[in-house]
Amino acid sequence: MAGEGEGSGTTTPWRRRPPTILWMLSLGQLISWGLVYYTFPLFVVPMTQELGWSRSALFGALSAGLLVAGLSSIPVGALIDRGHGRLLMTGGSLLAAALLLLWSRVGSLPVFYALWIGLGACQAVLLYEPAFAVITRVYGPRYKQAILFMTFVGGLASTFGIPFTQFLVERVGWRPSLEVLAAINVGVALIHALFVPPRSVAPLAIGEPRPVRDTRHRSPLAAAVRLPTFWGLVVAFAGYGLAFSAMSFHLIPLLDDRQVPTGVVMAIIALIGPMQVVGRVLLMVGQRHITVIQLGAGIYFAFPVAMAMLAMGISDVYGLILFAIIYGVANGLVTILRGMAVPEFIGPEGYGVVNGALTMPTNTMRAAGPLLASLAWGAFGGYTPVLWGLAAIMLVAAAGFAAAAVMASRTR
Repeated sequence: MAGEGEGSGTTTPWRRRPPTILWMLSLGQLISWGLVYYTFPLFVVPMTQELGWSRSALFGALSAGLLVAGLSSIPVGALIDRGHGRLLMTGGSLLAAALLLLWSRVGSLPVFYALWIGLGACQAVLLYEPAFAVITRVYGPRYKQAILFMTFVGGLASTFGIPFTQFLVERVGWRPSLEVLAAINVGVALIHALFVPPRSVAPLAIGEPRPVRDTRHRSPLAAAVRLPTFWGLVVAFAGYGLAFSAMSFHLIPLLDDRQVPTGVVMAIIALIGPMQVVGRVLLMVGQRHITVIQLGAGIYFAFPVAMAMLAMGISDVYGLILFAIIYGVANGLVTILRGMAVPEFIGPEGYGVVNGALTMPTNTMRAAGPLLASLAWGAFGGYTPVLWGLAAIMLVAAAGFAAAAVMASRTR
């Protein structure tokens, strides 16, 4: 197997086996999700105490970063399709390390917003979507198993990142902890430099020649947006993004409003992460017998049920455990669905840019979710109407997925 060096016109041997690439990029996902994405809330309290900034101001920076991540997804996907994955993912890890180091020395709120806008751009090139694009090109027709494995490893990110970072914050303080996270991200940059394939070597797993694209045809993104299937997926994933982020930031105050004991609240929150992994394990076991359409149907049935359970006022331990199981399993599987839906419903050509176009509205809604839920809570004077609203949004998302599946079947 051979491929071009990144950005060069010469051919150099590429000796990385697809399983090795998959293992190393999955490790990169574990670290990037665990240390760049999930750890933000752990720094809120110590930063508020030391710097005097409000929590809403701090979370505003997070929302700005998520918005930038969404807006960056289309150009990032296009660049990855053109073979620049190694450059983007390596550079993103190095920039993330530099920004985490700057964060460790921050004393100005505008600077904090600026660095989180930069970290949002880093997330656009580091997290699942660009990694899915790379691994789909590497594995060709066997992309489903590869994506499933990557999300299984990535599903352990919060289990790894949150306790590790909390340990550092408690032992050495929040500023030195960020210096440690910065150093680890330099190691992730090395992983990407060594194991993201240079351009024109994929698909590696099947040994077939690369098809030559007829330049007379419209671009993959232009072709995709003309398909009703694409817009059905936009509705499905954008609705999920809004509901997921609203739940992520409001579940704890919601349960606190219902006077659920703090220990029970923490146990329920802790249960959701492992349930994500359980869902992915079950899918790994039964993947040969489950189609993408069946997977999506199960997910989009489970989410409205979980929201409705909370809307109906459950506050007992067993009811909350059942909610955590349903919500956690569905949330773990939807990431896999997002990785598989584009090649299954639209086609593999231009995976990066098409998936980026789907990610942009998803991340935009994810950035808006916490704020919209807060406004609704203030307007209605409680969380019950908010939860019924989220359940309704997930029903609309389910209708979008169903429409996409039907139209994709007709197109085939």
